[in-house]
Amino acid sequence: MGASLRILKRQLAYGTALGLMGGVAAPALAQDQESSSKVSTGNAEIIVTARKKTERLQEAPVAVTAIGADRLDRIGATDISDLSGRAPNVTINTIGNFGSSVAVFIRGIGNGDPDSTVDPSVGIYVDGVYIPRTANSSLDLFDVEQVEILRGPQGTLFGRNTTGGAVNYRTKRPTGQFDIRGQVTLGDFGQRDIKFAAETPLIDDVLSVKVAAFSQHLDGYYLNTFTGIPGRRNPTSAGKSNTFTFRPSILFTPTDNFELTIIGEYSRERSENLPSINVTPPNKLLQIFYNVPSFARTDDVRAFAFNVPGQSDIDIWGVTVEANWEIGPGTLTSISNYRETTKDINNNDTDGTTAPFFETLRDQPHEQYSSELRYNANVTDDLNIIAGLYYFQQEYFLRRDTFLNVTNGPTTARNNAITGQTHKNFAVFAQAEYNITPELRVSLGGRYTKEKKDFFATFFTPFPNLGPITRLDDTWSNFGPSVGIDYQASDDVLLYAKYSKGFKSGGFNGRGGTPGALGPFDEESVNAFEGGVKADWFDNRLRTNVAVYYNKYTDLQRTVIRTLAGQIGGNNQETVTDNAASATVKGFELEVSAVPIDGLNLDFSAGYNNASYDEYLADLNGDTMITDNSDLEISRAPKWTLGGGISYAADLGGAGILTFRGDWTHVGKQNLLVTGALDGRIPAYDVIDASIRWDLPGDQAYVNIFVKNLNKELYEVSYTPVGTLFDFHNISPPRRWGITLGFDL
Repeated sequence: MGASLRILKRQLAYGTALGLMGGVAAPALAQDQESSSKVSTGNAEIIVTARKKTERLQEAPVAVTAIGADRLDRIGATDISDLSGRAPNVTINTIGNFGSSVAVFIRGIGNGDPDSTVDPSVGIYVDGVYIPRTANSSLDLFDVEQVEILRGPQGTLFGRNTTGGAVNYRTKRPTGQFDIRGQVTLGDFGQRDIKFAAETPLIDDVLSVKVAAFSQHLDGYYLNTFTGIPGRRNPTSAGKSNTFTFRPSILFTPTDNFELTIIGEYSRERSENLPSINVTPPNKLLQIFYNVPSFARTDDVRAFAFNVPGQSDIDIWGVTVEANWEIGPGTLTSISNYRETTKDINNNDTDGTTAPFFETLRDQPHEQYSSELRYNANVTDDLNIIAGLYYFQQEYFLRRDTFLNVTNGPTTARNNAITGQTHKNFAVFAQAEYNITPELRVSLGGRYTKEKKDFFATFFTPFPNLGPITRLDDTWSNFGPSVGIDYQASDDVLLYAKYSKGFKSGGFNGRGGTPGALGPFDEESVNAFEGGVKADWFDNRLRTNVAVYYNKYTDLQRTVIRTLAGQIGGNNQETVTDNAASATVKGFELEVSAVPIDGLNLDFSAGYNNASYDEYLADLNGDTMITDNSDLEISRAPKWTLGGGISYAADLGGAGILTFRGDWTHVGKQNLLVTGALDGRIPAYDVIDASIRWDLPGDQAYVNIFVKNLNKELYEVSYTPVGTLFDFHNISPPRRWGITLGFDL
C-alpha cells in the first residue's frame, strides 16, 4: 500500500492547490431552537446544508431532520447510535460484536455487514467527506455543530451509495474569536468523558486556530465470570472502551471573498470487543460438542463466562482541506480529504463461551482519498445552479484468521484468508433551479457515475495461507436524474414534490467460500418519488413537516450467512451478497414541534414504512437451490417508528435557568436478519430518556444530569446465526445515568 499512499498524498496536495484557487464561503449553521434561547418563545429558524448550500430548513424541499449541538448535549449523546429514533423511520445499532461499527437504516434500507466489500446504503459524511465503510462508522458526536439526517435516496448531490439516505455531520469551525469550552461527564458503568475545545485568532480577521480533544472511557455493561484467565480471580468488567480524539483546525481568510479551512483528525481506540452472548439451540455444533451455557434471546444477560476477552485496536488519522472562493455570481468550493485507518481485532471470542470453539483475528488497514469541486451560483434572480466534479479512491486489505475446533478434540484448526480491493469512483453532477414565478420553482438535475473495483482473495486454508490468489475486476456506470417542483404557498407554507433515481455500486464478496460466490454482484438502483408539506403556524408556535414517499428498488443487494457447500479448508460457512430481490417501500413521515407557552417545547415524530419484496430469489441455506422467498420480511424495516419529547425551561431569575426534558422513542416490531427468516423477528420496544439541566447565571457554565433507558427496556440489537455452528446476539445497553459539568468562557 506504500505506493498508493504516496500517490494519494500527492493527489491530496493537488486537491489543496486546487482549493487555494477556488472554493464556497459557507456561513456557520444556525443551531436548533434549544440553543438560540434557553427559554424559547417559538420555533427558531434552523439552517441546513442538505442540498449543499445553506438554506432555511422550512424552505428546503427535502425530508431532513437537523439536530444541533445543544440538543446533543442535553440527551447525553456520545456517538451516532444515540441518534437512533431521533428522526422518523431511522434506526441505528451496533453491528454484532464490532463495537465501532454501526448499521444505519433509513426507511428500511441499509447495510449491516462490517466488511468493506459491501458498500453502505446510507452515506455518512463528515465535513463534506464520504465515510465509505460501516466499520469504524460509529463516529463520536464531540465538537459537532449539527447533524442532518436526510431520509430517502440522494442520488444527485450526495451520490455515493445513498439509496437509503445520508447522515451529514458538520464539526464546529474556527470563528475568528477567542473561546474556551469544555465538559466533564461522570456516569454509571465507569463512564468518564472529558471534552475540551479552545480557539483564538492569530491575526485578526485573517488567521485563527482551534483545537478540540475528547477522551472517553467506559468500563462496559458486562461482567466476565470466567476465572481461567491468568491473573483473573474475580468477575471483571467486559466490553470496556477507551477512545481519544484530537481535532485541530485552521481558518485562513486573506481576502473578503476567500477562505481556507484545514481540519486535522486523529483518533486512537483501545477497547474490548462487545461480548457475544451465546443463544445457540441444542441442534448446532457448539452445543452438540461442548454443551456450554446457552441463554434465551429474551434474557437480560450481563454476566457470563467467556475465555477470550477480545481487543480492538483502532488508529485513524486524516486531513480535510476546504476552500471557498466567491467568483462572479457564485461560489467555488473545493473539498479534499485523505484518511487512513488501521484496525486490528485480536482474539475475538465470537462464540461467547469458555469453549475453544470459534475465535477470530482480523487485520483491516484502510486508506481513502476524495476530492470534490463544485460551483454554486445565482446566475439570475430566478436561476440557481450547482455543478461539480467528484473523485474518490479507497484501498483496503483484510486478513482473517479463524480458530475452529468443532469436535472438542485436542487440535484447534487455524485457517486463514486474505482479501483486498482498490476502488475508484468518478462523478460529474449538476442541478438547476428556476423560479417560474416568485412562489413556484422547478429543479432539474443529474449525476453520472463511473466506478471500478480491482479485487483479490484467497480462500480459507490452514495457516499460513499458501493457496492461489483469485483476482477479479469490474466496472459500473450509472446516470441518475432528478426533477422537482415546489410552491411557496405563503411565507410559512411550502409544498414540494420530486423524483430521483438512486444508485449503489456493485462489488465482490470478500467472504465467499467458493470461486462462484466471489461475484461480482451488480449495482442496485431505486426510482424514488416524494412529496411533502412544511409549515409554520401561529407566529412560529407550531411547526408541522409531512413527507410521503414511494420507492421501487431493482436488483436489491441482499447478504446472507449460509452453510458452505464443499467445506473448503475446513471452513463451513460463507457470507455472500447478490442482487437477489426487487422491492417496494412506501410510507409517510410527520414531525411536529410546538411551543404552546414560553419555555415549554413539545416534539413529536411518526414514521410509517411499508416495505415488502416484489421478488426475492436466493439460496439462503447453502444447498445450492434457489428458492422463492418473496413472502419474507425486509430486514430492519419496522412499520412504525414514533418519538416524542417534552422540555420546560424555568427562569430562576438571578439563579439561572432550570430545564427539565424527557424523550421517548418507539420502534415497532422488525426482523433483524437480511434473509427475513422467522427467527429474526423481534417485538416492538420503547426507550425513555430524561435530563435536568441547570444553566448558571451568566450563561457560562451548566450542570446536566441525565438518565438513558430510564424504563430499563431490553431488546436485541443484533442476532447472528452462523450456519450450523452456533448463534450469538447482542442486547441493548441497560439503564445508566450521568452528570455533565460544562463551561463556555
